[in-house]
Amino acid sequence: MRKISLYVVATFLILTGVSGWIASTSQARVEAPTLAETINPSQITMTTRDLPTEQFTDYTFVFN
Repeated sequence: MRKISLYVVATFLILTGVSGWIASTSQARVEAPTLAETINPSQITMTTRDLPTEQFTDYTFVFN
């Protein structure tokens, strides 16, 4: 009897979650602004000067 009630509760929770998920999906679409200016990363890296550099030390093969 206890297993049956556990299955009923689990089924109820699963169906409630799935139905809530289905009901919450929206078909609304957000359109991008028409006057948005695109960013070209290669143009940014070619025109900027004095960018900070990162130092990297590789300790992969360190033997004592």
